[in-house]
Amino acid sequence: MIARGVRTLLGAMALTACAQTSAAPSAARVRQADAAAAPMLVVLVRHGEKAPEPANDPVLSEAGVARARSLDSALRRLPITDVVVSQLQRTRITASVFTARTGAPVHVVPITAAGVAAHVQAVADTVRALSRMRGHQGVLVVGHSNTVTLIVQALGGAASPALCDSQYSQIFVMREQGNGSVNMERSAYGAKDPSDPACAGMNGGR
Repeated sequence: MIARGVRTLLGAMALTACAQTSAAPSAARVRQADAAAAPMLVVLVRHGEKAPEPANDPVLSEAGVARARSLDSALRRLPITDVVVSQLQRTRITASVFTARTGAPVHVVPITAAGVAAHVQAVADTVRALSRMRGHQGVLVVGHSNTVTLIVQALGGAASPALCDSQYSQIFVMREQGNGSVNMERSAYGAKDPSDPACAGMNGGR
């Protein structure tokens, strides 16, 4: 049974479905790139806590629904204009509170049989293409425990271990500097992650 909060977020997803795209920005939009575009701003998070079902593509638990709301609150002062997710619904539901409020378009970059490395590169390419768009300001990427830190690295951030299965609170904010380098800040948002000895020393801001 899907909890009431999850049904609400699924409804929010339906309201913003018309703003969604299935892949990277179109060539026509890329041609509209502004040479004086603002420096790249990217916010990366893992999807919210998972419900136990459906097993092959779970929705969010009540804790995950609360985290989706916390994510929207954390983003209110950041100029995010686009969202990148995988094809798995837990990533789209995590972003749905933000997209329902802002109407930001959602770009789906699927994880395919080509594997995680290909997905990570496709996400990085999509983020860079969006960053060249006229009027673009920032991108939210909602990924998975085994993709978030790899995407950070692909975008010029420092290498770090994959997130532990118990980690959901981590948020990475990447800003391109004037000299072309990238500054990355790692902190936490929403409810604190549970104590997990396997994650000792890996909790960033928490």
